[in-house]
Amino acid sequence: MRPSLFLSLCAFVLSVSSFAQQSATDNWQSLFNGKDLTGWQILNAQYTVEVENGMLVGRTGSGQDNGYVCTTQQFGDFILELEFKTDLLLDNTGIQIRSLSTPEYKNGRVHGFQIQVENRPPHQSQWNGAQYDEAGRGFLYIIEDDPKRQKAYKQNQWNRIRIEAIGTSTRVWINGISISHVIDDDILKGMICFQLHGGALVAARGQQSFYVRNMRIQTENLKATPFDDIPVANYVPNTLSGQEKSQGFELLFDGKSDKNWRGVASKTIPTNAWKIEDGAITIAAPTGGTSQAVAMTEKQYGPFELKFDFKIHGNDGIAGIGYYSDGKATTKRDALYGKFAIDSYKHRAKVERDMWREWNLGVIKAFPDNRVEYWLNGYKIQEYYRNADQASKGTIILDALGTDTVSYRSIKIRELK
Repeated sequence: MRPSLFLSLCAFVLSVSSFAQQSATDNWQSLFNGKDLTGWQILNAQYTVEVENGMLVGRTGSGQDNGYVCTTQQFGDFILELEFKTDLLLDNTGIQIRSLSTPEYKNGRVHGFQIQVENRPPHQSQWNGAQYDEAGRGFLYIIEDDPKRQKAYKQNQWNRIRIEAIGTSTRVWINGISISHVIDDDILKGMICFQLHGGALVAARGQQSFYVRNMRIQTENLKATPFDDIPVANYVPNTLSGQEKSQGFELLFDGKSDKNWRGVASKTIPTNAWKIEDGAITIAAPTGGTSQAVAMTEKQYGPFELKFDFKIHGNDGIAGIGYYSDGKATTKRDALYGKFAIDSYKHRAKVERDMWREWNLGVIKAFPDNRVEYWLNGYKIQEYYRNADQASKGTIILDALGTDTVSYRSIKIRELK
């Protein structure tokens, strides 16, 4: 035996031994025995799933439907760690968590949260570790404009993936890099699965495989990783997650009252102009000219990051977010966010993935250096610089421009320094 091969084998044995020892002492349980498919089932499409050299191997097929290899057990709160790699020409797959297969939902279609794994060409968006609602709402979290997170996954190599699903929070790390953080209460218990795609790519590229090894899980005495500063996508209305609080966000709207808000011309809610119902502030569209019936913050804010959900009640509505306003009734209220959001939707929605929804997440980042960024559902849609002589502090206003009503909820802000 060659010395280099002997050393490699020794290193492998030590690695496996260390992994087993840590599993025994740190409350970890093996999720895959490395010998057969005991505890696993194949659902929806019967693609090839095998055990090879202690690895779980799934192979694509020529069918049109997605297939899944899933645990027979369901898991609620857990921490999952595994090592994952794919053949170079496998376009994408995913790790399903808290997923279900029931007759009443699309005839048993596996659905639930998916951690995206991709092998797309370098010029395309790399969204490994993004979170997706399989057979549901689509992408819940994307990795846009962040090369560090986009490059965390190494193609055609083993990658260490950690998933913490605790309460309504799902967090993902790839090779030690924090990738995504979603707050959602849609499904809180379900299967863990791996996805297999069929379709035209198989004919063009041939059969491709994914490989999984060293799967282990904790389900008791869970200790979440300390918070970090990556963005949080929070789908539980009018709430602040622990990480959002640690990042300095405060909730501007509690979903019930007009606390923190007033009208422009008066401190009371304008009659028949805007109202609070169903956990949202709803602004009526102007009936003639420019309406003064907007919701305005009591407090003025300097450089900030503002997050908000908005819903447009018709094709001609525009979410008009004003900021750095002087709070006077005569203040001109341009659609400083809304116009860009609508324009971007019209020319990008056809080419981007899951960009426009019933409730949309908008973000305005107004930095101390006068740079401003607008974000829509995880995409940066605009960046520009304000003139240095413009106001650097003022109120924030919510408006309905166009000819349709607009609603807002989950309004959060943190000041930037």
